[in-house]
Amino acid sequence: MINYLNRILFTTLFLITCSGFAQKKVKDTTKTWDLVKYDFNASLRGVGNAFTQPLRWKKKDALTFAGIAAGSAILYSFDEQSADFFTQQAEDVPIGIREFGRYLGNPQNNYAISAGIYGIGLLTKNEKMRKTGVLLVASGFTVGLISSMAKTAIGRARPGTEFGKDVFKPFSKEGAFHSMPSGHAALVVTTAHVIAKQFESLGIKI
Repeated sequence: MINYLNRILFTTLFLITCSGFAQKKVKDTTKTWDLVKYDFNASLRGVGNAFTQPLRWKKKDALTFAGIAAGSAILYSFDEQSADFFTQQAEDVPIGIREFGRYLGNPQNNYAISAGIYGIGLLTKNEKMRKTGVLLVASGFTVGLISSMAKTAIGRARPGTEFGKDVFKPFSKEGAFHSMPSGHAALVVTTAHVIAKQFESLGIKI
């Protein structure tokens, strides 16, 4: 299974690379070390911008956040029932599809893909690939940090434990109370969004 998932990831990386080279680009004569320094600073600015963005929210943004919060509260009300339903359907879904999200959401795998995309862009002086790599690294770090802090602060019991969905231990050091939000889901969605926004290829977006 791991080899199968590795092939999927390498194929995805290959398609992204091909798409990056297929798009129009300008020859870059900047030294590699200068590009690294520039990209590092860009990543820091991106992370800082993400954490300060709520300070620049407008009414529309606040309403969007409120809508998401309300929707989450509604879904939470039948959380256990929906979890049971989807668990029962698991056997009907190909194992490759079932495991792909978990595999891609694994921080080590996700960061390896981000570093690979950035490395290819850096070594080949491909601005599109470099920019995508920078965005992936910055967004991955940001969402990982936010989800980790939120898990600890919220302290909700993990699914499958004997505690039930309504048991919370904020700031607990026990792993059983670090379930929400899902770090794997956050990384997968963030990665997919960045790649889909950066490339024009419909195949890459899908």
